[in-house]
Amino acid sequence: MTMTPRDRLLTAWLLAVTALAGWTAWDRIKAGPATTAAPPAASAAFEELTVERINVVEPNGLNRLVISNAARFPGLFMEGTEYRHHSRTGGGMLFFNDEGDESGGMSFSSAREDGAYAASAGLFFDQYKQDQTVGVVYNDQDGRRVAGLRVWDRPDYSIGPLMEMSDRAARAESHAAREAIREEMMDYAMARGGAGAERLFAGKALEDAVLRLADPQGRPRLQLTVDGAGEPRVDFLAEDGTVLRSITAQ
Repeated sequence: MTMTPRDRLLTAWLLAVTALAGWTAWDRIKAGPATTAAPPAASAAFEELTVERINVVEPNGLNRLVISNAARFPGLFMEGTEYRHHSRTGGGMLFFNDEGDESGGMSFSSAREDGAYAASAGLFFDQYKQDQTVGVVYNDQDGRRVAGLRVWDRPDYSIGPLMEMSDRAARAESHAAREAIREEMMDYAMARGGAGAERLFAGKALEDAVLRLADPQGRPRLQLTVDGAGEPRVDFLAEDGTVLRSITAQ
């Protein structure tokens, strides 16, 4: 069959296109999987923003800060994994370290029923892989108020397994099952030296200004008090709380 000049031109064009397509495909194979360029960082300005929860995350996706209402407040975190909390309620803020562990937070709550009320607030910082070790707290039960700085001793073991137990307790189908898991959590902690103890309180307890120092078991051993009448006192305490010696201004 004789090809016309037009046929030869069309054939040459098709061959060129085919060769170009093959060359491009080969270049892609040599270059490896295609990569998608990251979109440019976006920013926006708002006069007012109303949300139920804000997650501030690192480029690797781990949380750095969560601000949330009570309904959407997260659970417990260890190495980026979230576990349900068996009893925590209320909203606030959670802090996270570089490994995705919960490392502290802020909480605020209140309740009123039959003319009675309860309110609390706190700012806490956690020990590495453990529970809070420093806290600024406020608790109020119908005007009986305690507010101040608290410092705890915490053991060295990781509370990761306790978080898993907390998750199981939160998912338990009955109160009895939940309490059984809580007992399991207590046994686990006690077998490893306990959950820790408060070593220092400095603040106001009811009508008294108090500085209280405790031993490693959390038993108060020395207390400085200025009572509601303005009278100062220093108490040295036995392990059972008995006052061994008291020094007053008189």
